[in-house]
Amino acid sequence: MLHAHIIAWTGDIPALTKIMNIKGHNSYLGCRFCNIQGIYSEKHKHIYFHPQKKGSHKRNHAEWLSAVIKIEESREGREKEKLIQEYGKNYY
Repeated sequence: MLHAHIIAWTGDIPALTKIMNIKGHNSYLGCRFCNIQGIYSEKHKHIYFHPQKKGSHKRNHAEWLSAVIKIEESREGREKEKLIQEYGKNYY
């Protein structure tokens, strides 16, 4: 019996955000590799990431699980949407 396992996948940002079930570059923690914090521009109505911002580190599995658990435990719709936007993780 043969088994197939996906080792890696590639794609553009919209494709990868769907595969990984994340919000992508339109959330405050939109990077799928690190925890750099985005800054909302009221003028342009968009979230930007400063390329020289210090203090970001690579995300790990425990951080992802913690974010998902917080989203799952939220009861109110507004609170859940705020957490989804904050953590950059979809949960529906």
